[in-house]
Amino acid sequence: MLPRTIYISGGTGFVGRALCAHILKSAPHISGSESAGVTLYVQTRRPEHHRHRVIKFVKNYQQLPEAVAPDAIINLAGAPIADERWSNKRKQMLQDSRVAATEALLASVEAAGHTPDTLLNASAVGFYGPNTTGEIDENAGRGKGFAADLCASWETAAMGFSRLGTRVCLMRIGVVLGDGGVLAKLLPLFKMGLGGPIGHGKQGMSWIHIGDLCRLFMTALFNPEYTGALNCTAPHPVSQRVFARELGRQLGRPACLPTPASVLRLVYGQMAEELLIGGQYVLPGCVSAAGFKFEYDRLETALKSVLN
Repeated sequence: MLPRTIYISGGTGFVGRALCAHILKSAPHISGSESAGVTLYVQTRRPEHHRHRVIKFVKNYQQLPEAVAPDAIINLAGAPIADERWSNKRKQMLQDSRVAATEALLASVEAAGHTPDTLLNASAVGFYGPNTTGEIDENAGRGKGFAADLCASWETAAMGFSRLGTRVCLMRIGVVLGDGGVLAKLLPLFKMGLGGPIGHGKQGMSWIHIGDLCRLFMTALFNPEYTGALNCTAPHPVSQRVFARELGRQLGRPACLPTPASVLRLVYGQMAEELLIGGQYVLPGCVSAAGFKFEYDRLETALKSVLN
């Protein structure tokens, strides 16, 4: 059954805005009829961040509104994980905004006596922890560290929907390349010729173009064969060094000034160790096996698309 009513929790972030626009543009075509509309509910405290007036905005946090019975839920909620040093207070906020929010959403759905057909729950490749043993796919186990524990707890909360009979996809997202996100922070430095790799530059960077990420979400939404853990990363991850070199090349700027790992550890502590200095080479094993085709499978074409 194709979803006609979709509820998105956390729909005003970088990924959420792009995904909403993609759904509204693509859903009639995927449904097979130009007249087959999709009703899109977006939970947000800041509806002014959206241009699309056809969206029905919901301000109730962590709770499915009365009279809303979505066929599918996309859960993107969560405080930014890499914006601040991980104090104990910050860790609790990251936990509550993901795990507690997902548990509250499940309780709300159960209380309403409604069973969504599908839940797409955002997670991250941080599930695998810093890894230097080579390329890994969904068969790799949970890694070590706070980010891995956070992702695992979030995914466990999301899997609670399966007891309702809901198909659950755990979307383990890599570094998203688009008009915003990590590139918005990097471009000013690189444009001034001050960019470069982090530390030794050998750590893996598992990335995905925002357009491919949106198409992957849509494919998982409408295709019942997609289920369980799904790595949302391009099939050709690169090292930090290669990423910096390619970004500098496309901007016509040198990119040879590394950011010392010691400085990042001093400023950001554990967060820097796990998310900036560490890394992993993650492959999209399940979605590739299912036949998903990436439009931007190489870093060069992905960056060219975004920068142009």
